[in-house]
Amino acid sequence: MGTQRVVLFAAVAGFAATASADVTVTMQTDGKASFIVVGGEGKAQIKGNRQRSEQSASGKTFASIIDVDGRRFINLDDKKQSADVFPIESIGEAWRKAGVGEFKATVTKTAETKTVASYPCTVYTLNVTLPFSPTGPNSGLDMTMVMSGTACLSTAAPGLADYQAFYKAAADSGFIFGDPRAAKSPLGAAQAKAYAAMVTKMVEAGMPLETQINITATGSSPLASMFTKLAESNIHSIATKVSTEALPAEAFDVPPGYKVKVQK
Repeated sequence: MGTQRVVLFAAVAGFAATASADVTVTMQTDGKASFIVVGGEGKAQIKGNRQRSEQSASGKTFASIIDVDGRRFINLDDKKQSADVFPIESIGEAWRKAGVGEFKATVTKTAETKTVASYPCTVYTLNVTLPFSPTGPNSGLDMTMVMSGTACLSTAAPGLADYQAFYKAAADSGFIFGDPRAAKSPLGAAQAKAYAAMVTKMVEAGMPLETQINITATGSSPLASMFTKLAESNIHSIATKVSTEALPAEAFDVPPGYKVKVQK
């Protein structure tokens, strides 16, 4: 996937009661994952129903935009001055085929509290299970995607109403929070679908200022172990700053002069 991978920052930011505010969250991530960029410092910026994500890792900068109203994902390549645009419908078929059963997502409050990026948050345990087939429906290779971990959710950090409104609109419109091309494969779609379910449940309780998420897959078929290794991921994210300073609208669109390619 290389520089074309969409940056994922679904799990690091903060909420606030301020109405109609733009939100910028600066964070550090580490770990490993096959469907997102992990490692280094990044920013997640929200303006209405649009989100721009940037992350620097291994000497490269990855940038992506989720445009809910425009029903599109955008991958930006500053070096090549190009943009790959993915209509949300482009992942629809794989998304529908990803699950072979009903997923379950739980976010459970604990008694533990922390202060992260100067804001109080409460630790919750996370668990999502999603039955799926990595080789497609009716192939006989049924498995279960499992995501588990913890999230420190805050309702005191700036940007609460606007961050929450964006993620609700994105979830209601069927958006994922990862690489749309990776989601075209049954395995990638299952990962993205499970992650989206987890993010949606977290947003109901607050916004994570720190998360530790582990991803595994289980199955009884002899081939299951191969897909289990492909699915294994662990992602740690922690916010270092949350801001509600105004953001320019042009930052959430394809820059002038960029070559645009619409993907199918």
